[in-house]
Amino acid sequence: MDQTIRVTGEKESEVRIKLELVEKELKDRIRKVWNISDPIYQEIFFVVFTMKDRLGEFDAEQGLILLSEDLIYQDFSLLKNVFLHEAAHAIDFALNGYGGGAHTPKFREYCALIGVEDGFDKARIKHKLDEDVKIKERMAKLMAMSSSPFENEAMIALSKARKLLLENSEALKEQNDKEDKIYDVNLYEAGRLPYYLNRLAQFVGKATGVFIVKVLGTDKGTALRAYGALEEVEAALYLFGDLLSALDEEIKKLKKEGYKITKDSFVIGACPEMEKKLRMADTSSDNALVSLQNENKEKAKRLCFSGYSFRRTYSNKSLDPTSMSLGQKFGESMDISSSMGRKEIKD
Repeated sequence: MDQTIRVTGEKESEVRIKLELVEKELKDRIRKVWNISDPIYQEIFFVVFTMKDRLGEFDAEQGLILLSEDLIYQDFSLLKNVFLHEAAHAIDFALNGYGGGAHTPKFREYCALIGVEDGFDKARIKHKLDEDVKIKERMAKLMAMSSSPFENEAMIALSKARKLLLENSEALKEQNDKEDKIYDVNLYEAGRLPYYLNRLAQFVGKATGVFIVKVLGTDKGTALRAYGALEEVEAALYLFGDLLSALDEEIKKLKKEGYKITKDSFVIGACPEMEKKLRMADTSSDNALVSLQNENKEKAKRLCFSGYSFRRTYSNKSLDPTSMSLGQKFGESMDISSSMGRKEIKD
């Protein structure tokens, strides 16, 4: 669930209200039939599944029911059947300790007892791809090319991805005007988040236009969560993971050479240089991405954090000059041509 992309919005909220009535009936039925009063699942999330024909999933490990975002826009009876289907898996797990998702005779019996329509088979349901699927595929290719984001080709890929986001901003805006919604994903989640991860997240926000906030009290403790349009949070997820991997590899290499590296200081040195390279590579994108980030911040506050206040935290870090200097050199080593953002990338 750590890196599952979730959605929050007007239609999602409307559907949840209808789903609450189904949940109430379900809980009453479970209590009467099986004498189970404890919750059989913890939460329901509407998510973006990688496999487009996937409609639902019961995550036994975390006690979650995941439903495809696409169901929000279908007839509610379809959503109800998929939800009850996943609830039957939760019942199977509660009664038999089995979370493998097998459609055994017992499971089918549970489906019938809680009201799944006779003959319903979610595995056979097909629904069309989103209109922006080609954009998503193109974005995925570009971001995959930035597996080593400090090389010229990888930085060109990142620049093209940023450009792609901006080229489609009007289409995204039209879609968002029709429906007020936002996507979010946890870029990283742990009991404690060291400073360098927060600094790295700041760079990712500037590069992709997502709004990133530190969320306390998650299952694992604290999460760095990105909010934005689907393409934006996908890009942020790719970029954060690739940067983190590349930085870890570089620091490991320097340690083998005998350097004692402090990660916080290294990243504090590297990030400003990476930001300079982004500005040099694609100066026209910066103002637009700042505006995009502000829009995503306001939307996240409205849809996901209503009634909450944001607090900016400051950290007085004791810097290690050697680590910071090596980080600066690492950032400076990115070879970015003046034609970045205009050079075509061959698929």
